[in-house]
Amino acid sequence: MKETRVLFLGNSHTYFHDLPQVFAGLAESGGFSVQADMIAYPGVTFGWHLRQESQLRYALLYGNYDYVILQQAAHSPCPAKEETLRDGMKLIEKVRSCGAEALLCVPWAERDHPQHQSVMYDIYETLAAVTHTRLTPEGYVFERVSQERPDIDLYYVDGEHCSPYGTYVRALSAYARIFGDPSGLPASSLCSVRCTAEEAERFLSLRERLRSGEEDPQLQEELKEAAGPVYGLNWEKDTLPVTLDPEKAETLQRFVREAVQSLN
Repeated sequence: MKETRVLFLGNSHTYFHDLPQVFAGLAESGGFSVQADMIAYPGVTFGWHLRQESQLRYALLYGNYDYVILQQAAHSPCPAKEETLRDGMKLIEKVRSCGAEALLCVPWAERDHPQHQSVMYDIYETLAAVTHTRLTPEGYVFERVSQERPDIDLYYVDGEHCSPYGTYVRALSAYARIFGDPSGLPASSLCSVRCTAEEAERFLSLRERLRSGEEDPQLQEELKEAAGPVYGLNWEKDTLPVTLDPEKAETLQRFVREAVQSLN
């Protein structure tokens, strides 16, 4: 069986909960041989990756990738349409020049700002149209889940990053674009970032105070300290696996399948 090589190029939304490994596990369960790699750093954009020319060049020239999944920065704030179109076109051109197919991830809006989703649709649908690039449908699925199945929480405690269910949606989206119908895949994900309810509550409380306009250097330092356990990575491999609710996983598989069908 030919091995399918996939590179995930992005940011914290890419490395949260070890997305490439969740994807690889689902692919293996579906009967496919996969090598899933990642280049991802917190908060970075398409433009940042373009400026890391030596790293990007080496990966694309010698990685022998079949697919490169591109994840733009998404929140705080979403980069401007002009920036994403300019840098996205350059990235897609470089990916194609090295013999791989580029896939564009459609980001999801922050939990507290669902109105941002339409802006993201406009940006990525335009970029996909002008470059003839296929989209992976994460944003569409997140929006549908929020409307039809709000009991399935796709968000991490910060309301921006993915929960293990959200990462499952991301992995299913990549699977559906590369291999086809994700129905029947295991209800399994990973959790690379863990914190207690008390740690999450402290972080969110401090963040809300800052966002409400309270200016206090001490408060900023407290928030930085509180963010440590919220975003600190888990290095214990055996504690990463998460078993998802089978009915919820089946619903997400159906939502992803139908989203991909609507985009074809």
